[in-house]
Amino acid sequence: MNIYRYIVSFLIVLSFVSALWPAYGFGIKALLPVIISVAATVILDLIINYFKTKAWIFPQSALISGLFIGGLLTQNLKWYIYVLAGVIAILSKHLIKFKQKHVFNPANFGILLASIIFGAEHTWWISSPLALVIIFGIFLIWRMRRFDLALSFILAYFIFSVSADLSLLGNFNELYLFIANSGVIFFFSMYMLIEPKTTPPARKQRIVYGIFVALLLIFFNKIIPIHDLPLALAIGNLFVPLIEKKSLL
Repeated sequence: MNIYRYIVSFLIVLSFVSALWPAYGFGIKALLPVIISVAATVILDLIINYFKTKAWIFPQSALISGLFIGGLLTQNLKWYIYVLAGVIAILSKHLIKFKQKHVFNPANFGILLASIIFGAEHTWWISSPLALVIIFGIFLIWRMRRFDLALSFILAYFIFSVSADLSLLGNFNELYLFIANSGVIFFFSMYMLIEPKTTPPARKQRIVYGIFVALLLIFFNKIIPIHDLPLALAIGNLFVPLIEKKSLL
């Protein structure tokens, strides 16, 4: 099984568990945005790829983008917002390129623009089952050889966050709750941040990149929290060529 199929399988499981497990309270209706987003991304990418290759090839990456968009945007949006987020994601993959690679993580870029244009909230609701998020996430970063990236981000995020709020150090319960309630952070680092085509290729570069994105996230969380996660990742994506260049000097 290739890595795409693992990601698809894990995202589907997380979607169903988050939607149907009574403790999370999302309900089966939460799956409808996922279906809409997947339909939008897969159909558009299928058509674009056909015009490029004259062959009908099922786009696994587009399926993944749709699963992310439907699972990260909040559930009560108008149906066309999920569609437009999916369209933006796929078009960004095909049109915004540098050295034959897409610049932005497609799903993240679609979520960011949907958030900016429509004020759409991104609740990252499929990150609710924290144990599954971590188990699946560890497997993914092992298979994709991205432990250095995920760990550098997680450590930097928690170290700098605690340094900014030293009261957490003196209160074990508060510190525990802060970490335990960070399911979104673990999901972000283990599923979104590590996307291979928008991350640096070398270990040293990935460590620098992980720390950089963590600092961006902390900064944006203070000044513009409604866009913090997708904005931090999008700007991080923009700086990847510079990080690669500086690491070669």
